[in-house]
Amino acid sequence: MEGEKTSKPFWQRTLLVNPYYFGLLLLGMGLMTIYHVVSFEKACTLASIYFLSYALIQIFSEVLLLVLVGNIIKASFHKTIYYGFISLCFLFFTLHYADFVLVRYMGISVYYSLHWVFDESLENFIELLHLTGISIGTWIFLLVSVALFLPLFAIIFYTLTGKLAEKKPVKVTHQRLVKTLCCLPIGLLAMDMTMTSRFEHQQYYRYEKILPWKSTLLSRSEVIISMENFLKKLPNENETLKKVHSIPMKNLKKPNIYLFIVESLRQDFLTEKIAKNIKVFRDENMTFKKTFSSANATQISWYSIFHSNYPIHWAEAKEKWKAGSIPLQLLKKMGYKIHVYSAAQLKYYALSDVIFGKKHYLADSYHVYPHYYPTQAWESDVKVVDAFMHDLDKKGAKEGNIYVFFLESTHFNYNWPENYPVHFNPISEEKTHLRVSNSLKNIELIKNRYRNAIHFMDSLFGNVLSALKNKGIYDESIVIFTGDHGEEFFEEGQLFHASHLSPMQTEPPIYMKLGDNQRAHEKHVEELVISHIDIFPTILDCLIGEQPFQVFDGESIFKDEREGYVVSGRFNGPRAPKEILISNGQEKGIFRLVGKKTVEVRSIKGNQRKMIEIQPSVIQEKFAPAFSRLFNQ
Repeated sequence: MEGEKTSKPFWQRTLLVNPYYFGLLLLGMGLMTIYHVVSFEKACTLASIYFLSYALIQIFSEVLLLVLVGNIIKASFHKTIYYGFISLCFLFFTLHYADFVLVRYMGISVYYSLHWVFDESLENFIELLHLTGISIGTWIFLLVSVALFLPLFAIIFYTLTGKLAEKKPVKVTHQRLVKTLCCLPIGLLAMDMTMTSRFEHQQYYRYEKILPWKSTLLSRSEVIISMENFLKKLPNENETLKKVHSIPMKNLKKPNIYLFIVESLRQDFLTEKIAKNIKVFRDENMTFKKTFSSANATQISWYSIFHSNYPIHWAEAKEKWKAGSIPLQLLKKMGYKIHVYSAAQLKYYALSDVIFGKKHYLADSYHVYPHYYPTQAWESDVKVVDAFMHDLDKKGAKEGNIYVFFLESTHFNYNWPENYPVHFNPISEEKTHLRVSNSLKNIELIKNRYRNAIHFMDSLFGNVLSALKNKGIYDESIVIFTGDHGEEFFEEGQLFHASHLSPMQTEPPIYMKLGDNQRAHEKHVEELVISHIDIFPTILDCLIGEQPFQVFDGESIFKDEREGYVVSGRFNGPRAPKEILISNGQEKGIFRLVGKKTVEVRSIKGNQRKMIEIQPSVIQEKFAPAFSRLFNQ
């Protein structure tokens, strides 16, 4: 729409821009926000109404500001620059949509995700693209298409709506626009001063991520805890190696050790109908009161499993630690041979070096079968098991070996062979990582895919156990079965994993067969709360008794006086976790590390996941022992 070319003062002139283009962008962003909030809560609450109103005002402010800037550009610069601005406005809308999807799936903003993506190495970024199940060629095509067609689409869209503006002009003056832009922040401030402080911290944190600006103008006052000591640092590698290798260890009997680490595994899905072999194994061996992963993301959990260290150290270890896992080195010192069978690409976040040392020198055999597109995860799992079955017939396979399995078919897109019976119907046929509807309506279709993938993985696990029994080496063996983390299906608002520290994402199974289990039964370990970092201290305790060195954060299940709490970390890209979970099996606190000596309290929950009011006395009573170990330097 052309503005009035008169001698009127600037403030009284009407805008030059096409208002319908910006109006439709406003409508699109508004509808996304409304859908997000409506699907976020099953019932209408004061919090949902308040934050929806707050979000819509923020969106309205953004669009009006774009209108004002666009008008200035159109009045002052060549139309080429103006059309470039129009394209950027549509890109801005696209980023809002990407933010909507990322918050829904992973609980992170698009701007935060871009921040950690730029921190990634090129090699690991390519690995992340492979993990999506989309070919690199397709990613390049999508990138080129966006770069070429998004500006073209934006200009065509603007031109079409411009014709409507010519027929039905909307006259808005600069004065009215600026007045509105000034009033909106004042309205937000008024809402802040009257309402924001009424919401609990947990409720505020839950809703702030759906706001376009990711915060209210006046944020809630944080509950900050100041520690006496600094956050624990990664131990010095040379000193640690000197300490553990200075102590002689004798182990005349070396039963085989089998460690199964399964991707994205939920404990409540391991029923007789879905995973009969795992259920039988669980019922015949050791289970625990509650089990936790060390993180809701693979790379951090794997680090904690093999190093028996808190998840806060993984990023530093990735950069500094060169000798691989200390528990694996101790097993090598005892005379064990280490065999790796992985369906996952162990180059991911340099995990091969972090776990098995440079060029995986700790591994006596190394079988890695990554599932790059179009290869599917189930194919890699089959190769893993086939390679193990072949090696099982080799000389020396009956004792003195640790076999490490990484299985992947339970990672989304949750797949299995075409000729494998589908036990759970109906299923989602489309690729689950491309689902952007985020609808609860069809979530059971995705869950059925997950159930079928578990069923297939369970059959492979059953084949391995049957082979061990047929060879007569099962009874004396140590067998550990766990998931690297869990998987969520919107139970607490997110999908898949790596989004937040919910029970669905952080409480995978940990089942143990420790020889004949007699010692474990005598200690009544079924009442313990354990996590990933306790796995290798327990294995070493089985072999040589309680360790005469203190280099692990984890503890053997046989230890008389255990700390009784666990620590889990939230995915933070290539960086160390900033958000952590601490639980004693009853209460669970979510905390954010905001400095070397300070912690921000995000939420505290008790039994049945009921919120507990955040009070210093509660924090001191329930979590002080954990903080004393995390902050001890």
